[in-house]
Order: sequence, then structure tokens, then C-alpha cells
Amino acid sequence: MRKQKSKQTKQGLAGGTDNADWTRRKFIARVGGAFLSAGALGTGLLLPDAIMASVATGREVTIGTFGPSHCSATFVYARLKGLFQGGLTVNLVNYPDMGAIAKDLMSGKLDFGQLVVPLAFAMHTGSKPFTTKTPVVIPQIAGTNGSALVIRSGAPIAKPADFKGKTVASHNALSVNHLINVMFFESNGLVLDKDVKYKQVDLERVGPALKAGEIDAFVMPEPANALAEHSGSGKIYLLSKYIWPNHPCCALVCRKDFYDKNASLVADVTRSMTRAGLAINEAEDRESTIALLQSSDVYKFDKIPAPVLMSAFTPGRADFYPFPYQSSALIIIDIMKRLGLLAKDVNDKKLAGEVFLSGLSRKLMKEVGAEAPVKDHRMEKILGKIKTFGA
Repeated sequence: MRKQKSKQTKQGLAGGTDNADWTRRKFIARVGGAFLSAGALGTGLLLPDAIMASVATGREVTIGTFGPSHCSATFVYARLKGLFQGGLTVNLVNYPDMGAIAKDLMSGKLDFGQLVVPLAFAMHTGSKPFTTKTPVVIPQIAGTNGSALVIRSGAPIAKPADFKGKTVASHNALSVNHLINVMFFESNGLVLDKDVKYKQVDLERVGPALKAGEIDAFVMPEPANALAEHSGSGKIYLLSKYIWPNHPCCALVCRKDFYDKNASLVADVTRSMTRAGLAINEAEDRESTIALLQSSDVYKFDKIPAPVLMSAFTPGRADFYPFPYQSSALIIIDIMKRLGLLAKDVNDKKLAGEVFLSGLSRKLMKEVGAEAPVKDHRMEKILGKIKTFGA
């Protein structure tokens, strides 16, 4: 049968696509349409204090997620759509704080976690806030773009210089979104903690904090930005995609020792997640994706109005392409080193290669019917400057 091209394309530089289409029909046939029963859905989310096993037993795994957020949608979609198959039993554990996910991943209470990429690099190298190394791997990116710099309605901010003396919040000082926003400030002559104050605020508190005037702006994952717009408490100043088009946000992360001992299991979980990421990255499927996310009262997406989620998950504003590009890792490592978050003597290429499992992702994408990127690197554009990388 001759392959049919779809609208789904691999994310490239500005605008988000290159010319390598993948076969949607073949992909959908492999994904299937099985759903979990309502009873199963009711027990799919555990509280952190209810986690029992320290290591996955058999085909049961526990994944820590941070939601409701842009990147958690990939995990939730995979579960609600019944994509964790082949005897996999997956428990999703929702955390209000990403630092707690990292802690429980390090201790073995979690088998996988949704972490912002710089946090994974910090774990791997034992950089602050960690005191010991916990080698990790990233077999998949959970979301791309998906953030914005939001300012409080009525705040006297019209140009970058107006952020001087203002307080800007983020849920984690190591989020990609926060770090590239710091680069945006610096490109406009503003230095964090000198000219702009930073405050860490939990995801669920950031809306009320903005409305109360505790902060002047925030950098958060969707749908927090769309919620601020919807409530009238804030407005978008700059989408993160305009700082770095198609940047990674969160990733599927597991410990390196877990991967070494359970390579087949990690591949099976990642394969399921890859199917989910490719499916919800389809622009024409966003409405049905949101309907599915809201169909359960377990994962908190049902608490957010559908029009808000439609705005938050507008294609280009928030996307889900799963491939972990080595070039993206190198950009993040460079930013972290420039901001003093990684040691200067860290070998950039070695660190990127150890953590980003681009080869595994390519293999799994092909297995589910997608045309995977041929190369591990792509051109990257950050703050208007094009960066190219070797093969």
C-alpha cells in the first residue's frame, strides 16, 4: 500500500515543521481505539503519600506527573486512551511540586517522572539543588513550546525595560521556560535578582498571586497562561515560542540504573507515550483531545473550561512532538552553564548524549508508524540567532 502523507510533520526551526511527513493512517491503525474502563480510571491517580513500591514489580510502573499542565496532557492522554498495553499497569501520581517528583524519582518511589529538562540535567550531574549525582535518561519529550510571560492586568509594563523592579514568578527555577525568559531579560539589559526579582510560586497558587498583586508577572506552563487571560487577571506579554521556537519543556525521565535493568520495560512505556505525543500533536485532533482529557475527574483538566484549554493548546502555542533533539539539549546545557547552574567543565556533548536517548526515540517512532528525524540535531533559533550543529 502506498503511504499517505498527513499534516503531522516533524518539528523543525521557525514555524515548527520540515518536510518529513509521517503516515497518519498507519499510526492510527497501530494505536487502536481501546479505552480503559471507568473503574480503572477511578484508581489511576495516586497521592504521593500513597506510593507503596520502591521499584516496579513485573509490568507495573508508577509515573509522577505535574498537572494539570501542558506536558502532563501526554501522560493523561496515554492512560485515558488505553495506550499503555502489553500487560503494562501504569499508575499516574500527580504532584503539586516538581522538586518532589525529582526527590521520589531519586529514591526509587517513582519509576518515571515528568520533569523539566534542566532539572534532569541537574540531577544527572549532581548540580544545585542536588548534592549527589543521580544519572537519568530522557527517552521522550512530553511537550514543546507551551509557556508564556504573563503580566498582571493593569501593570505598567509595555516594553522590556518596564520589567525593572518587578517581581516575576515561576513554578521552578530550573524550568526551560524560566531560563529562556531570563535570557530574554538579559538580551534587553535586565539581570535577574538585580533588576528583576524572582519568586517561586506553586502552579495552583500563581493565578491568585497575580490577581492579589503579590507578583507582577509569571512564566508558567499552559493552561495557567490561558486561565489568567480568561479570568481577566493577566495578559500575554510574550509566548515562549517567540524566544525559542519548538523548545522542549518537560520530558519523560527515569533513572539510568532503572533503564539499564529494565530496558524493555522503558521502551514499552516510551512507545506508548510516543503514540500519545504524536496523536495529540495533530492540529485537527486538539478538540477531541481536550474532550478526552476532561472526561475524567481524576486528572484536574475537567476543572478548566474547555475554551480555556482550546486557547492554551492552540497548535504552535503548545505542542507535543516527542523526539529529543541533541541540539536542544546542547542549547539548554549552554544556558545553564552561562547562568552558573552547571559547572563550566561539564562536557556539553557527552552530557547531552548520555541523557537524551535520541536513538531509542527514533527507533520507537518508526515502530509506531511515524517518520522519525534522520539526524539527532536540527537548526535551533533562540533570541533570533540561528545555531547549527554537527551530525
